[in-house]
Amino acid sequence: MRKTSSSKGQGLFTLIGLLPFTVAIVFALIGLFTLDDISLDPPFRFNSVAVIIFSLVHLSIILILNRLQKIEFSFPKRRFNKLVSIFSHLILVLISNFLLVVTLKMNFNSWLRSNKVEKLELIVVDKNISHGKATDYYIILDSSEGKFQNKVSPKNYHNFRIGESFQASVKRGYFDGYYLSKPLK
Repeated sequence: MRKTSSSKGQGLFTLIGLLPFTVAIVFALIGLFTLDDISLDPPFRFNSVAVIIFSLVHLSIILILNRLQKIEFSFPKRRFNKLVSIFSHLILVLISNFLLVVTLKMNFNSWLRSNKVEKLELIVVDKNISHGKATDYYIILDSSEGKFQNKVSPKNYHNFRIGESFQASVKRGYFDGYYLSKPLK
């Protein structure tokens, strides 16, 4: 059975529509496997302007390719169903570009970090165990640069005492946060 140009255009629309989400998943996996025990993460923040810009670029590419008849998208005939379909596509674009911005920032923050090693006094102010599919162990640290959290191994988790203070060798992240020269023990 041969693919018609209509199904090729629809397939390309699906590919382009899901591309930011797929790239975000790849970057998330890279970041999760390489940054866990060396990153001192500040409280979560994201850049809403970047998400909007990425989303507008994504939508522009889709509309340009549609205008050039390289992709094709069709919506249901009924007005209500058409509105729901358009709204759900826009939500998908926003969510996938949000994930892309967050994961790009996470990885570029590490990849472009400073080479200059600094000393930072860290004080353990809290400990947290995150239960999910996997159990993760975190210590919450306070410093002159703000509060950070660091994922630690289960065997080292109990070695940290609240109020304990120590000097750590760190490298400043490109955007924010710090990266330890070696994992905390």
